[in-house]
Amino acid sequence: MITVGDAAPDLSLMGTDDKMHCISDYRGNPVVLFFFPKCFTDTCERQISGHSQRVAEFDALGAKIIGVSTDHTPSQKAFKKGCDPEDHILLLSDFRHRLVKLFGVNIDDGEHPNHRATFIIDSQGIVRNAQVEKPRQWAGIEPELAAIRAL
Repeated sequence: MITVGDAAPDLSLMGTDDKMHCISDYRGNPVVLFFFPKCFTDTCERQISGHSQRVAEFDALGAKIIGVSTDHTPSQKAFKKGCDPEDHILLLSDFRHRLVKLFGVNIDDGEHPNHRATFIIDSQGIVRNAQVEKPRQWAGIEPELAAIRAL
């Protein structure tokens, strides 16, 4: 698992904007990289809508918000319409499970392919904060904002 102080792995994934994205594309700005287990689930909806509703606070800190799941891009787009109607949050499809494995948040067996987790990556690409959640739980926006402010 990636730990605080490690360089964030970089992998190109398709986004809900139909473009390929890498974490390194956002060097120079902090990144909130959150993994969510599955589209069309309650906690994942709260996680995405929570980020969308408070995107101005992240923008004020210069932070980019990126969500990742192993769902395919069309599913992510459909899901996003209900929880991010203003299209504030970029979602990336890791349907091959490569990024979840690189970050160490994959689950090899069970109903979900990965843990819910958030990594705060600084402007140089170094992980400065990591939080892995228990199933069906999410700590919310405040810990993420506090971690970015502490950079």
